Amino acid sequence: MNQSNRKFVFGKLEIRKFIISDYLYLAAYIIGVVYYLFATKYTPENKFVTSWIVSFVVGFQTISSPFGLRFRNVYFSIIWLILSLILLIDNYFISLMPISTFILYHIIRLIFWKKNKREFIPYETGKGNMYRYKSSFEGKYGDLKDKKYTKILLRIGLLIIFLCFTQIIGLKV
Repeated sequence: MNQSNRKFVFGKLEIRKFIISDYLYLAAYIIGVVYYLFATKYTPENKFVTSWIVSFVVGFQTISSPFGLRFRNVYFSIIWLILSLILLIDNYFISLMPISTFILYHIIRLIFWKKNKREFIPYETGKGNMYRYKSSFEGKYGDLKDKKYTKILLRIGLLIIFLCFTQIIGLKV
């Protein structure tokens, strides 16, 4: 996608239509949050496990894959932020994971944008390796600068996840 065809609003977020995968990710997150709210009221014995699973999956997905590219869409970001805030209702410390990794991703991408004058294209991580990802919106692959920032995102994100887990088991870090 050409830079001149984009309509940017605050924070270098853009206005664009959702693609099918955007709807699917949002639907999955909505289902997780709704089930958490249901568990809070009707099956409190499932509340902790539901919170743990939803928070971990959302937090880890945000820091370990190019999933965060969706956050450039202002509408997707607003909905994601609202769902992350709803997940905080009557929840455990671990529920800070989704909102913390969301904010971390935006901070990293804004720093990257300021230094490199282009969008951050995170690498995919898995099995101890990092793999280049081609952004269909940018029409190009991430380069070594993107890899460096992906490592920063991953390290700080893992620290956030670790701190949330230690609070669950009562350790004071």
